[in-house]
Amino acid sequence: MVWVMVPLFAAILSSALLACGPADPLTAIREAHARGRLEETIEPLRSLIKERPGDPEILFIYGRTLSNLGKPGLAEWSLREAMKHPDWLATAGLRLAADAARHRNYDSAVEVSSKILDVESENIEALLVRASAYTHSRMHHELALVDVERVLELDPDNLLVMEPLILSLIGLERIDELTEAMEELGRKIEESTPSSGSSAWLCATNAIFAWDSDDIELANSRWDKCLEQYPAEPEVVWKALPFYDSEMRYERSLEILRAAIEANPEARPYRMNLAARLMNSSAVDEAEELLLAGTELENAELASGSWRDLAKFYQEMEKYTEAAAAVGRAVEIVEQVATPQSTLLFEYADSLLLAGQYKLSLEVVERITHPPYREMIRARIAQDQRDFPLALAHFKTAFQLWPDNPWARYYAAQVSEALGDFDGAVEQYRHSIRISPEATDSRIHVAKLHLAQNRPSRALQLLRVKVKEVPLSLDGELLSLEVWARNGARLEIRKLTGKIRRRIPQYIGEALARVAKGLNDAKGPMAAVKSLRQSGNIVPSDLNYSEALRALVEYAHRAGVGDKVSGDLEEALAAHPNAAGVLEIAAFRLELTGASEDAVRSAYNEVLAAEPENARALSGLGRLAAKYDNHELALSYFDRAGAATPDDTRLVMDACRTLVALGRTDEAEERLNNLLSEVQFEGRAAALLAELHLARGSASDRTLDLAKRTVRFGGGVEDFNLLARVHDARDEPELAKEAGDRAKALLAKRAG
Repeated sequence: MVWVMVPLFAAILSSALLACGPADPLTAIREAHARGRLEETIEPLRSLIKERPGDPEILFIYGRTLSNLGKPGLAEWSLREAMKHPDWLATAGLRLAADAARHRNYDSAVEVSSKILDVESENIEALLVRASAYTHSRMHHELALVDVERVLELDPDNLLVMEPLILSLIGLERIDELTEAMEELGRKIEESTPSSGSSAWLCATNAIFAWDSDDIELANSRWDKCLEQYPAEPEVVWKALPFYDSEMRYERSLEILRAAIEANPEARPYRMNLAARLMNSSAVDEAEELLLAGTELENAELASGSWRDLAKFYQEMEKYTEAAAAVGRAVEIVEQVATPQSTLLFEYADSLLLAGQYKLSLEVVERITHPPYREMIRARIAQDQRDFPLALAHFKTAFQLWPDNPWARYYAAQVSEALGDFDGAVEQYRHSIRISPEATDSRIHVAKLHLAQNRPSRALQLLRVKVKEVPLSLDGELLSLEVWARNGARLEIRKLTGKIRRRIPQYIGEALARVAKGLNDAKGPMAAVKSLRQSGNIVPSDLNYSEALRALVEYAHRAGVGDKVSGDLEEALAAHPNAAGVLEIAAFRLELTGASEDAVRSAYNEVLAAEPENARALSGLGRLAAKYDNHELALSYFDRAGAATPDDTRLVMDACRTLVALGRTDEAEERLNNLLSEVQFEGRAAALLAELHLARGSASDRTLDLAKRTVRFGGGVEDFNLLARVHDARDEPELAKEAGDRAKALLAKRAG
C-alpha cells in the first residue's frame, strides 16, 4: 500500500526553528526566504560557507534551503556537517532524518535519528521519525512499537504517534490491538480540534486496512465514504487512486479527480493528473480544455504554473513548439513581478531544446544560476545532436551536483545505449527507478532491454518494483503478462487476466496474446496454443478477443496444428462477417496455409475495403508482393503500413529488406540507422545493417558494434558467424576464431 507520512513529517519539519543575530549577513537571506525566493539565496549561501567554513548555522540554512527546493540529496552534506556541532545536532539531524524518511531512505532516517537519541533520549520528534522509519521499512515493526511506547510515556496525548502505532500493528497483524488503536485515534481526534487532514488520514487508513486485508468490497465502501466527506483532501484522494487503479476502475479514478477539482479549482496537481489520464484514454481535447482553464485563474502564480502544466501536456503530445510557447508565457507572467527562478528557466530551456531551438535554449541557460540545471540542459542538447560522449560527460557532472534526479539517470541510460554500453544503461535505469519509479518509464524500458537479452527473471524483478505504491501503466501491465509467462508465473497471470476481463474487457484479447507470446518464447508454439485453448479463454464471437484469436491462428500454424483452429475462426466470421479485424485474421490464415496468390490478395483487399489503412492487411499485401518479386509494390505497401503504425519495428525491417532487394542499400542503411537510434536493442536491424556494411567493404568500429549487438540480442549461430566475419574483415583472426567456435558449439548443441 501507499503509506504517505505527510502528517507526521510536515509537523516535525515545521517545528525546526532557527535563531540568528541581528547584525548578520544572513538578514537578506532570511528576508528572501520569507518572500519565498529560495533559489536566489543558493549562491550567497555558498559564498558564506567559503567565508565561514564549518559554521553550523550557515550549513544548516544552506541544507534546509536545498531541502525546501526539493533537493534533499544535495542538502545531505551540509546538514551532516551542521550536525557535528553539538548545538545543531537535533535541529539539522531532524531535517536530515525527515528528508531521508520522506524519500524512503529508511536506513538513513534511523541512523540519524538514533544519533540524536543517543544524546537526547527524550527527543519526541526524533522518536517519531525513527518509529515511522522503522514501520515504513516494513522490517522493524517491533522496534517501531518500542519507540511508540516511549513517546506515549512522554506525551500520552500525542496524535502523531498514532500513525506508526497503527501501521506497525497492521504489519504485525495484531488485529485486536489494531482495532483498539483505531478507536483510540478516533477518540483523540474527536476530543481535540482536529484538522481535516488528521480526520481524513484516519478515514483513509481504515480503507487501506480493508484493502490490505483483501476485503475489496469493504475497502470500496470505505473509500466511497472518505471521498464523500473529503473530496479534495490529498490524504484521501492520492491514496484512493492507487486502489481504484489497481482494480482497473479507471473511470472511477476520473470521477474522483473531477470532484476534487470542482471542490478545489486551484489544486494544480489534481488538474494535471486528470489531464494525463484523459490523454491516456484518448480524450485529448478534454485534457487540453481542462489545462487551458487553469491558465485563466486570477492568481498569477497559479496561472503561471498552469501554463507550465499545459506545456507538459503539449510535450506528451509531441507538440514541442506549442510547449515552448506555453513555458514562455509562464516566464512572462513571472517577469512582470520578479526575476524568474532557476527552476522555471530550466523548464523553459528544456522546452526550447525539445523544440529544436538549441540556440535560444543555450541563451536561457546563461540566465540559470543553479549549476546542475545548466549541466542537464547542455547534456540534453548534446544528446539531441548525437554527440553522445559529450552528453555523457555533462550527465556525469550533473550526477555529482544532483544525484537524486531520476530524469538525468534516465537520459544517461539512453546515451549509454547509444554508445553500446548496455550494462551501464541498465545501471542508470536502476538508479532512476530507485529514486522515483513513477517519474519515468524506466521500469518498462529496462524490462524490455533485459527481455531482448533473454533475461526474463531480471526483467520481472525491475518491472514490478513498487507496483503496489506506484501502479504500472496498462502497457506495463501487458508487458508483465508476457514476462510472467516467460517465468512460468501462472497465478499472477490468472489474477491479472481475470482483472482485465472484468474491468477493461476491450484489452483481454491483447492480454491473452501477450501471455501466448511469452510462452512461445519460453517453451515454443504448442505451449502458446495450449494457453489460448484453455476452457473459456477465447470467445471467438466477441471482438474483444480478436488479438487472442489471431495469436491462436499464428501459433497453431507454427506448431503444425493449424487445422484445429478452423472452427474458432468460422465462429468469429459468422458473428462479425464485415469486421476488418476478423477478415484480416482469415486472410492471414490463408497466407499461412499457402493459398494461391489471387486468393490471398483478394482476402487482404476485402479487409482494406472495410478499413482502407489496416496496417496488417497492407503488410500482408507487402509480403505477398515480395514473395513474387514485385518489390516496388511491396515497398509501397510496407510504407503505408508503417505510416499507420509507426512504432511497429517489424514493418521497418520488412521495408529495409525490400530496399536491399531493390538495390537501394543507402536508403536501407538510413532507415536502419534511424530505427537503431530509437530502439538500440533491435538485434535484427543491427544484423542487417552490419551485413550491408560488410557488403560495401566496411568493417569499421561501428560495424563491429553492430555485430556485437546482434550477438547480445540474438546469440544464435548466424549471429556468431556474423561476428566472426566482421573480425575476419578487421584482420582479427583470434577473435574471429573465437566467435566461429561459439557458432559451431551452438550448431552442435542444436543438432544434439
